[in-house]
Amino acid sequence: MGGGIPVIEPLKQSLCSNRITSVMGIINGTTNYILTRMQNEGADFGAVLADAQALGYAEADPTADVDGHDAADKLVILAALAFGRSVKRELVACEGIRSVSATEISYAEKLGYVIKLLAIASRTPDPETLQVRVHPTLVPKSHPLSNVNDVYNAILVEGDPVGQVMFFGRGAGAGPTASAVVADILNIAALLKVVPKGQLDPLLACTHQDYCQVAPMATLKTRFYVRFMTQDYPGVIGSIGTCFGDQAVSLESVVQAGIRDGLAEIVVVTQNVEEGQFRQALDRIQAMPRSPKLPVC
Repeated sequence: MGGGIPVIEPLKQSLCSNRITSVMGIINGTTNYILTRMQNEGADFGAVLADAQALGYAEADPTADVDGHDAADKLVILAALAFGRSVKRELVACEGIRSVSATEISYAEKLGYVIKLLAIASRTPDPETLQVRVHPTLVPKSHPLSNVNDVYNAILVEGDPVGQVMFFGRGAGAGPTASAVVADILNIAALLKVVPKGQLDPLLACTHQDYCQVAPMATLKTRFYVRFMTQDYPGVIGSIGTCFGDQAVSLESVVQAGIRDGLAEIVVVTQNVEEGQFRQALDRIQAMPRSPKLPVC
């Protein structure tokens, strides 16, 4: 879990007096290395992925990493530890970084953000329900996770009364892996000496068997970024704005960034809105007579 970062025992012991409200983090070193290189060099995803494979950071088949599956697997464990309820892996919404281009990295920079693949689990108003998801995220440069780069991982835990606690370290490599494995072996060896035979130590045993509910992604309320490529005709920005407005999607900014390959490039950032409303607005935009292309959102 995050290479050599000691996060499992703190969640089970040191933070056990807290009501954890959210756990979020960068928990896949491969994708973080790729995004860092893309940000620093303006390189494209495919070229950096090839370098990561040559350096041993990415597997020959990188699907588990770049499509977010590895991060989702780890998030299920973190959510269970933080919230005391198991999460069904198939219910975790998961989106990787294949759609992140050098263009998106550049626009994020101009808007005051960096792009990170975040794994997020958080409480909802319903105590039986969690929001659990993995996806590329525009992280403000003032956020603690924005400067976690290369193969490093970080996990940010928020609880009451502790506030924010962040665990940081290398997410991959021989040293961090050896540290984690040997620590587990030593803990097990010590417990075998003190725990009566036939009993389970509460620090190692799973203390919950029931599953929590996972809120549908359509109910997630957050801000969204989307970039359109469209024919440059009078009223196109107004038409796009109307489609958003009809679905009660409030916009923070709409910028016509210029002309690329003969098409107008329009970048939109929303206010906090429900994903369901945002997706309905996109469907309306895609149904326009001169339908804009949707490179990424």
